[in-house]
Amino acid sequence: MGGISGFLTIFPPFIYFLWSLLERLPVKLPLPIDKLVSRVSYPRTGRQLQRYDKRGFRLVVGCIPYRYRETEEATSIDEVIEVLVINAQNGQGMLFPKGGWEKDETMEAAAIRETLEEAGVVGNLECKLGKWSYKSKRQSKFHEGHMFPLLVKQELDRWPEENVRNRKWVTVSEAREQCPHLWMREALEELVRRHMQQQQRHQGEVNRTACN
Repeated sequence: MGGISGFLTIFPPFIYFLWSLLERLPVKLPLPIDKLVSRVSYPRTGRQLQRYDKRGFRLVVGCIPYRYRETEEATSIDEVIEVLVINAQNGQGMLFPKGGWEKDETMEAAAIRETLEEAGVVGNLECKLGKWSYKSKRQSKFHEGHMFPLLVKQELDRWPEENVRNRKWVTVSEAREQCPHLWMREALEELVRRHMQQQQRHQGEVNRTACN
């Protein structure tokens, strides 16, 4: 049996579920959905396809997954959004999902893949928050990290790294306290800045409407 039917009979229902979710993602992926899902079903290992810049810095991409809180009148960013964090493998603090950007994928596809692998969530990928150069504490090597916001639409019950990663929703203030990486905290502040600007614009529109 070939084609889509053959693919679905070979892989378990969990893979079909991932497939149906990824088909609704707004980002254009560099691979057919079936091939991408089969790759994401198991975490990528090795550095054969890893990208490096001209300085020799390893290129890393990731996401800050977030969702809106159900509040009518928010007075702080903690009442507007929550962010999803995962445990570090060394047990030191919480962080946002991220990993190596590989040669056979776009930066956006890599961010989606890493977030699905490590945190088991999918959603709408938004404009990049920025890039940061930092030194890996574990390997003493320099990396360049690129972070995106991801508005979460689905949390998966099963995901590739579920046995080594715990995930939890926290407030922005809690994420600031629990994340040991300065560059990730700076990416979080950029996300906060965007949402505060968005809230201010919305309030300005409400005020203009009330005056008319």
